[in-house]
Amino acid sequence: MSDHQSAAESLSDSDPNSEPVILHLAYSVWRKHLLIGIARAKELEDQGHEVTVTYCDASRGTCAANFFGNPVICRICRMRAGRTAREAGLQVVPLSVPADATEDASGDDSNQPELSDHERAELQQGVASAITSTFRSLPQDVSKNKLISSVRSRYLETATGLLHSMKSLLAKYPRARVEVFNARQACSRFAMLAAQDRGFPFNTLEITATKRPIIFRGHTPHDRLQVQQRIRSHPVDNELADQFYAARRQPRQNRYVKRQQQEFQPPSSEGFKERVAVFLSSQDEFEALGPEWESPFDDYVAVLNRLCTEHSETLFCIRFHPNQGDMTSDVISPFNELAGRSNVQLYLPHDSISTYGLIEWSDKVITFGSTVTVEACWMDKAVILCGKSFFDDLGVAYVPETVDQASEYLGQDLEPLDRSGAAQFASYFLNDGDSMKYIEEGKPFLAKGFRAHHPMLGRVARITDNTLCNCVKRWMNLQTQSRRRAA
Repeated sequence: MSDHQSAAESLSDSDPNSEPVILHLAYSVWRKHLLIGIARAKELEDQGHEVTVTYCDASRGTCAANFFGNPVICRICRMRAGRTAREAGLQVVPLSVPADATEDASGDDSNQPELSDHERAELQQGVASAITSTFRSLPQDVSKNKLISSVRSRYLETATGLLHSMKSLLAKYPRARVEVFNARQACSRFAMLAAQDRGFPFNTLEITATKRPIIFRGHTPHDRLQVQQRIRSHPVDNELADQFYAARRQPRQNRYVKRQQQEFQPPSSEGFKERVAVFLSSQDEFEALGPEWESPFDDYVAVLNRLCTEHSETLFCIRFHPNQGDMTSDVISPFNELAGRSNVQLYLPHDSISTYGLIEWSDKVITFGSTVTVEACWMDKAVILCGKSFFDDLGVAYVPETVDQASEYLGQDLEPLDRSGAAQFASYFLNDGDSMKYIEEGKPFLAKGFRAHHPMLGRVARITDNTLCNCVKRWMNLQTQSRRRAA
């Protein structure tokens, strides 16, 4: 555990010494993110902490909420953050971004202290994360796109300016804690980096899949080992897990099931000794999480080509994740040769094949990190998990460290593993979160005791940026389709 994580645990929410807390409002044009930030700040004040709320004061900034540096969106973001926080009675400090950093991608930082190599690399990863998640394009394709490369340069300059401003603010405190939403993308990650630079503890805020606020103390929401420790803290409630996994098979609870056939028509397995279902994951989702998530199994085609070659008497049914159909990078063509094998049945992203029918049909299940890992475990299947995920430390799957080991597992008569970790995940998914006195949970997600300013303008800003991003994605998709046809 790092020093700043240890410090975070020692500085609890109700610490009577009430050290200062700096809470940065990231993505203020996004409603839920703004509400959680303000609610958290007010609650910390009630607990006796001296709270300072910060927000980005850029006029033409590029970030995850404003990829094209639209000055109108910047103005809306500033107004929403500043007025909402001030009206809520909070102390507010806007973080300035030098004008040249937002208008000129060259960004002259000569008046600012030099960033460390670590900080620069972290900001670059934060920018890449936001671009990968939004444009659904893998890094090798982003580098070929001049428009996205330009966005990347401007985004890095904005984040660099914010990091300098946050460092200047934190220099005024002998000790404080920093809190920020998510800290994965550069427009929020800079706050965590500034805290680490000063040796200050930090917390990150998020929203759960069930739309509840959640606080990760001393780590980020994408720290897979820390998150799995939290999952492991939940009880093993088999009745609750039964209900959870049964609900996930229902179209009204699972949007992917809505597009799938309820009846599974299996391929002929005559002449094969074993049937293996393979479930891919969206490459961009893991790419966006950074180098800590890299594994020997990232190249799905190479891994599966070897497994299918070495186990020619096994029938492999390979199912793309439905999300892969929306990627702007070409992730399908590399499978063309593999699809021609006699022991391979390939199901593309838009195929309506039943995921759960495929699991039931199989003798073994291979996953590349998706939730199918715990679902198949709960269905009493032997699961081989290839790569890093939020399930690799739960005891629900055989986790090979190399492709050699994965091949060895395939050749063995594996027994299904204990389902306790899968039950704990169900409890985590359904029940975890940190209720906030100034948030009314549910649908809709509402504020209590304060109000978010300019709600309609925030909605317009979000729709505007989403529309522009979707136009760029359509253009990138057309380019991808053109290259596939040419090949």
